[in-house]
Amino acid sequence: MDIHRRRFFLEYIQRELCPVAEAAGLQPVLAVPLAEGLFDEVWAAQAKKTLEEAKGRCPAGTELCAQLPAGGLLMEPYGELPFAQGVAHYAAAARLAKKKGADSILVHRAGSLLQARAGVLGARQAGLPVYVTMEIAGEGEDLLRGGNILSAFVTLQELGIAAFGFYSAVAGILQEPLEMVAPYPRVPLIAITRDLTGGLPIPETQELFASRVARQAALGAAWQGIWGGGEPEIQAAACALAKAPPCAIPLVNYLSEEEIWAAGEQQVFYLDGGIEFSDPIPCESDMADEIIRLEHEGEEAICIQPETPEDGYSISRNNANLIRLPAAFLSDDEEALDSVLFAYNGRAIVDSRSLLPEERLEEIARRYGAVVI
Repeated sequence: MDIHRRRFFLEYIQRELCPVAEAAGLQPVLAVPLAEGLFDEVWAAQAKKTLEEAKGRCPAGTELCAQLPAGGLLMEPYGELPFAQGVAHYAAAARLAKKKGADSILVHRAGSLLQARAGVLGARQAGLPVYVTMEIAGEGEDLLRGGNILSAFVTLQELGIAAFGFYSAVAGILQEPLEMVAPYPRVPLIAITRDLTGGLPIPETQELFASRVARQAALGAAWQGIWGGGEPEIQAAACALAKAPPCAIPLVNYLSEEEIWAAGEQQVFYLDGGIEFSDPIPCESDMADEIIRLEHEGEEAICIQPETPEDGYSISRNNANLIRLPAAFLSDDEEALDSVLFAYNGRAIVDSRSLLPEERLEEIARRYGAVVI
């Protein structure tokens, strides 16, 4: 699969328009929506039926993308569903999608970093390219369920996603979030909107969609989609995307900068190599008071010392507290370190003072997009 080819996303009900996007020189992507809810026998049976039907009707040359809704799973500490159970749902769903012929997975309309991380950590286990779209709140300044847009982007990009972007029925809302991430992607950016033009005459809708696509392409969105649009609108939009020049915004590779980028749910932390960690604190089910104490004492980063694999659940329960300072994890136990990096809702730091071999430490950190300092 050519990941560098520009893509145009279409809803399943728009499947007959896939050749229109291909004729414009784009790779059509047919997004097949799977149900809300958690994976069980009933969910799996319905998903199999949906995917088998879609595979039979998917036009030749079209990428079949299993669309997994992300916005409905409310996981701890903001809901009752354990984070690991959410990840397991996406893992099972993605494996089923692959078995039924899907070429890629779209974790769609995540309203928070937590929802998106669960989708990515689970879906990537199927071995297919994983795309993420996030839903935006207000005028485009934050994620729908709260959280920093740039922080979510950095965290997910380091988890190895194949593309990142945004969905909004109102196209104008996408400008600000695209501007936030445009200097930093190493993966394609996605912008998916919806046709809300109502009774406008076709010439006007064609012009509207073509100009919308061009503006979003100028902000780096080389992959786009307009859901609900008819053939004239899709043809105009696809041609505009195919003709759009490459994004002129200078790219910044934050991995090669002197600053080290860590991230929590609410912000990106710009650190230097001389950052000092707090004294290690034990990983416990309720760390709120200890975290507040360290914040008040002016620590640069909180160092947490997990000792057992069960400590990952403690981090999951404390994610709402670990938002104002970067989190560093110091552990001599591989499973304990793995479990807390799995659970931490952001881009974590791994303390290099660990007694684990350096290569093993780097391997575990890389699995979760963490940085070793």
